[in-house]
Amino acid sequence: MAPVQLESNQLVPAGGGPASAPAPPAPGAVTAAASPGYRLSTLIDFLLHRTYAELTVLADLLPRKTDMERKIEIVQFASRTRQLFVRLLALVKWANNAGKVEKCAMISSFLDQQAILFVDTADRLASLARDALVHARLPSFAIPYAIDVLTTGSYPRLPTCIRDKIIPPDPITKSEKQTTLHQLNQILRHRLVTTDLPPQLANLTVANGRVKFRVEGEFEATLTVMGDDPDIPWRLLKLEILVEDKETGDGRALVHSMQINFIHQLVQSRLFADEKPLQDMYSCLHSFCLALQLEVLHSQTLMLIRERWGDLVQVERYHAGKCLSLSVWNQQVLGRKTGTASVHKVTIKIDETDVSKPLQISHEPPLPACDSKLMERAMKIDHLSIEKLLIDSVHARSHQKLQELKAILKSYNVNDNSFIETALPTLVIPILEPCGRSECLHVFVDLHSGMFQLMLYGVDQLTLDDIEKSVNDDMKRIIPWLQQLKFWLGQQRCKQSIKHLPTVSSETLQLANYAGHPVGNLSKHKLFIKLTRLPQYYIVVEMFDVPGNPTELEYKYHFLSVSYAEGDDSPATALLLQQFKPNIEELVLDTKSGKQMKSGVKRKLSGDPCSIEPKKPKRSGEMCAFNKVLAHIVAMCDTNMPFIGLRMELSNMDIPHQGVQVEGDGFSHAIRLLKIPPCKGVNEETQKALDRSLLDCTFRLQGRNNRTWVAELVFANCPLNSTSSREQGPTRHVYLTYENQLSEPVGGRKVVEMFLNDWNSIARLYECVLEFARSLPDIPNHLNIFSEVRIYNYRKLILCYGTTKGSSISIQWNSILQKFHISLGTVGPNSGCSNCHNTILHQLQEMFNKTPNVVQLLQVLFDTQAPLNAINKLPTVPMLGLTQRTNTAYQCFSILPQSPTHIRLAFRNMYCIDIYCRSRGVVAIRDGAYSLFDNSKIVEGFYPAPGLKTFLNMFVDSNQDARRRSVNEDDNPPSPIGGDMMDSLISQLQPQQPPQQPQQQPFAKQAGASGAYPLTSPPTSYHNTVTPSPSMMHTQSPGNLHAASSPSGALRAPSPASFGPTPSPSSLGITMGQTANFASPHGTIDPSSPYTMMSPSQRAGNWPGSPQVSGPSPAARMPGMSPANPSLHSPVPDASHSPRAGTSSQAMPTSMPPPRKLPQRSWAASIPTILTHSALNILLLPSPTPGLVPGLAGSYLCSPLERFLGSVIMRRHLQRIIQQETLQLINSNEPGVIMFKTEALKCRVALNPKTNQTLQLKVTPENTGQWKSEELQVLEKFFETRVAGPPFKANTLIAFTKLLGAPTHIISDCVHIMKLEAFPDQASQLKWNVQFCLTIPPSARPIAPPGTPAVVLKSKMLFFLQLTQKTTVAQEAVNIVPIIYDMASGTTQQADPRQQNSSVAAPMMVSNILKFAELNSPRPGECTIFAAVRDLMVNLTLPPGGRP
Repeated sequence: MAPVQLESNQLVPAGGGPASAPAPPAPGAVTAAASPGYRLSTLIDFLLHRTYAELTVLADLLPRKTDMERKIEIVQFASRTRQLFVRLLALVKWANNAGKVEKCAMISSFLDQQAILFVDTADRLASLARDALVHARLPSFAIPYAIDVLTTGSYPRLPTCIRDKIIPPDPITKSEKQTTLHQLNQILRHRLVTTDLPPQLANLTVANGRVKFRVEGEFEATLTVMGDDPDIPWRLLKLEILVEDKETGDGRALVHSMQINFIHQLVQSRLFADEKPLQDMYSCLHSFCLALQLEVLHSQTLMLIRERWGDLVQVERYHAGKCLSLSVWNQQVLGRKTGTASVHKVTIKIDETDVSKPLQISHEPPLPACDSKLMERAMKIDHLSIEKLLIDSVHARSHQKLQELKAILKSYNVNDNSFIETALPTLVIPILEPCGRSECLHVFVDLHSGMFQLMLYGVDQLTLDDIEKSVNDDMKRIIPWLQQLKFWLGQQRCKQSIKHLPTVSSETLQLANYAGHPVGNLSKHKLFIKLTRLPQYYIVVEMFDVPGNPTELEYKYHFLSVSYAEGDDSPATALLLQQFKPNIEELVLDTKSGKQMKSGVKRKLSGDPCSIEPKKPKRSGEMCAFNKVLAHIVAMCDTNMPFIGLRMELSNMDIPHQGVQVEGDGFSHAIRLLKIPPCKGVNEETQKALDRSLLDCTFRLQGRNNRTWVAELVFANCPLNSTSSREQGPTRHVYLTYENQLSEPVGGRKVVEMFLNDWNSIARLYECVLEFARSLPDIPNHLNIFSEVRIYNYRKLILCYGTTKGSSISIQWNSILQKFHISLGTVGPNSGCSNCHNTILHQLQEMFNKTPNVVQLLQVLFDTQAPLNAINKLPTVPMLGLTQRTNTAYQCFSILPQSPTHIRLAFRNMYCIDIYCRSRGVVAIRDGAYSLFDNSKIVEGFYPAPGLKTFLNMFVDSNQDARRRSVNEDDNPPSPIGGDMMDSLISQLQPQQPPQQPQQQPFAKQAGASGAYPLTSPPTSYHNTVTPSPSMMHTQSPGNLHAASSPSGALRAPSPASFGPTPSPSSLGITMGQTANFASPHGTIDPSSPYTMMSPSQRAGNWPGSPQVSGPSPAARMPGMSPANPSLHSPVPDASHSPRAGTSSQAMPTSMPPPRKLPQRSWAASIPTILTHSALNILLLPSPTPGLVPGLAGSYLCSPLERFLGSVIMRRHLQRIIQQETLQLINSNEPGVIMFKTEALKCRVALNPKTNQTLQLKVTPENTGQWKSEELQVLEKFFETRVAGPPFKANTLIAFTKLLGAPTHIISDCVHIMKLEAFPDQASQLKWNVQFCLTIPPSARPIAPPGTPAVVLKSKMLFFLQLTQKTTVAQEAVNIVPIIYDMASGTTQQADPRQQNSSVAAPMMVSNILKFAELNSPRPGECTIFAAVRDLMVNLTLPPGGRP
């Protein structure tokens, strides 16, 4: 089909797809000329691009038009685009069904082409027959030619005219050419010799039959002759103009080719007609080139004025082809002068008298005969550069001006060393001899304006501008300026010489008494140099002229001291002004020459900084500008003045010293003290020992800024031998560093005060160390093994202690707080761990400050390390959900240290345990809820722990039986003596010490002892030394104050009336053992204990950071140390909750013997119980619950003490819950037992008599026929493990009591579920393990807040189950199922949450299974809970990859 024509005369093939290549026509066919077709995709692309372009144009143009115009344009665009795409749609629809039409069109076209070819062939043949062949005749046969061709194969009879006209003649040979050119060269030489040749054309070359004339800068002409006849004229072959404009021509030819052709013809005509052809040719070309050069110079001048020089150069006159006159340095234009100003002109012209000469240059006024080279350059224009010509001209004139200025300087100073540099017109003037190149004043002449320009490094531009203006107006004014610059340069030299030193320089100094002080009489040329490290001192440099030598200065140096008003910005006040010796430089050189000069080396000493005075300034090495005298003075003052200040302060404080001494071959200074003043608070013996051991005390300065003092102390005879490798020599070096603040003078009073404070710290610590060293031979062996001296550097004492020496304690004196500071740490393998004594760090520090005894401190550390390690294992992290307020966090244990050996443990802000660390590896534990003064009173905020005494007795070691009391000792009436009150009583019963041995000085020397201190070591056999003494009062029960033969046979505590006059111990029949209280901060508990008991009255006020025991309220004793306010958790205890203890005989699950039976007394737990460290560790170490299967004990590990206190709390919660729930409380005569009953069950709750660590439930059914013994056991075991066990949450009890209040058949089904939980392996056919939830887990659906009771019992029962899939995969599927049991209908179904996630498959499957179980209608009175749960555990299957 033929292509279809669209608008824009574009043809598209009829097919809708891509157009294929046309098929080739049949042989002999003639294709008709037709436009090529377009692909349909290309056409669509064109239309889209056109539409997009029109849209873009509209977006750019429419914002500028009115609203109506915009609407018209949009409508026109839409109509036009729609019409175009409608056409395209019609084309596509038509082309989709045009296959047959296309074939027919191709056939018709082919036939038409064939018909056209036939008609054209017939027409051509007819025309040929009628026109061309009418007169056609055959020629005669060319027989000779045919014979030639057939026989010879060639055609020799061709006419010769063809060869002559077509084939060129053969060229001449190379030798013929050389011969011809050589002859032509001879002809040219002969012609040149016989012709009148101008001298300017002497530069010629004859070669290759040509003569070439070259005139540099003008032209080059090539001539020849056409024969050897003398009358034959010269023939001009080539003409080239050599005039170039390298600045403005841009590399292009200055003469057009048509102009060159014209000149070529003109010169050729002159060569034909003139008698002197060569002379005339030169005149013609020379005149043209000179005119061209003038034109080039004029154009360069115009461009120079336009681009660079501006008005600084002006065209005075220009005649084309004659002259060009320029003016420079026009003072009127520059505005420097008015009236008749001098004008400097440069004229370039053609010499009219002799046209053959080049361009002539003249200057007005004429150039001075100063320099022949400058003159020669200023009179030539060979370079054809107007700017270079002007520069050469003004260069010569600049040299003249500088010569005039140099003459003025010579008249002022006969020894003037200034010189002129000709490369750039510069006059270099030395200001201060000797002078470096950078210190010289450079005077330039501006080539454009002819004005003087000055340059001097360091001078501000305003000053240079003033100097330039003065010198340009009158050159003689440079003399006073040179004098000012000389003093300025002298100041700059001084500043540069001390630039590397810590100084600040200034020309002026604000002083309050400037007018009346001698500093005001100094010359006006001076420099104040402030020593930054010594801000109260200045170096004043005074400068004077040297008569007869205007380029030299004389220096005088003064020392100035000032004082500043404190806290005021007022100016300083000058104090002392003293001049340095005038020959100080010679003194400096003399002192150094002997040390620095070597043999064979000579050194010239001179007063000048540079001995050799050069004629020209140095270009490298500016050492002549260095003022070494000033640098030495500043360095000397900066180094020595701190020592002088320190020496003055030492003298003012009456500290003897040796003054400033030189050390290290004169490179350093030092001050040695002869004696240090005695310290306050240190006894005379210690002070004498410290003075004897001090060998040397030296002060030195160190550091780059010289603000750091180092005091070196050298000690001998160190009293302690440490294990540090650095402290093994016979002497010890102690370095004390003091950093001076910038606001304080170096070496002031503060440095001395800081040193004396450090010396006081050394003396205070030395006193303790000296006492410790004297006690070392007599301390017990266990302390020697327990501790070692790691470091003693006189400022700090570091002791390492423990079995592995992994703990460290550091002791040093804090001079600011005036007390000892103790810090704890870990070393070695324990590095990075926490020191167990951090808990009592504050108490240790207060104890040591009260009694600075290292042995006593080590004894306390030894006695408390194991208990504190055990105490630190208790959980102290706050926990949620422990009470009914689930959002309130309660701290499990709060560790409240009361003294170094008294630790108080608060359990959930309800119960309090007091732990007293004693010697011989034991601790005393009591109930801290009882007052220390009256056991019948309870501390506000705490509650007694019933049964604590019985529980603690389970951990009493069997080796301590010798100290136990009889069974009847608890029958005594309540005693007001408890805890530290007994300490007070025992302190009264101690034997009276002699006056010379007061108790405050346990290390007082005995008579006749020389430096030895009696220490009482523990006896070898502890049991043999036990006697009825007051020390027995801190055992398990009140101590026996009567003899062993007392009728009661027991020890009775004194009543409150006994605090009156006390009989002597001997009247009571008490055998007093030897007391050993040398290192104890508290009372003893046995004869071997080194502790001395202390009453509350003695201890009150001595521990400012620890809780006080002066009152009965714990809030008064523990300010800020309780994790919560106890008053917020202190309900008034009722009669039913009186503290009682268990009565049954108990046995420990370990190897400990069974405890003795004790009668229950409310105050029994207030009497301390003695436990060994190992028993305390067992008591406080987290361990599995004894007596329970590990699978049933739960994953929460806790200590026996936490289990006991938790059980007591749970029992307390249970008693309150019974009163709130619909349960009936049954009165019980058994102490510690709670009995209640429901509709079907009687329950008895009590502590486990074997361990006292768990609550046990004993259930007795009202109707024994409805219950099996196995079910009751499951219910009891569930209560012990899941309800009343760790972590002891009150809501679990609430949920369980609600469950017990349910009907019997519901409880029975729940017990079956509990059995499945307790014995999951017995139901192997189940796919899930079940767990009965007592509180709502966090992962449960949002029915109620997490932690609330999970059992609700009303008309319907709501409870939660946790299903865990039985699988071997590590990640098990866990599903929390809320179940509602309708008691009326007996149906069990899943609780519908308020917001159910439909994407979770498990809840929907659980609901379906429970609904399917409802199809089996239950019998009346039958519970379906267990059946439905069992069916759910059998049939619930999660899809693969599904999540619960």
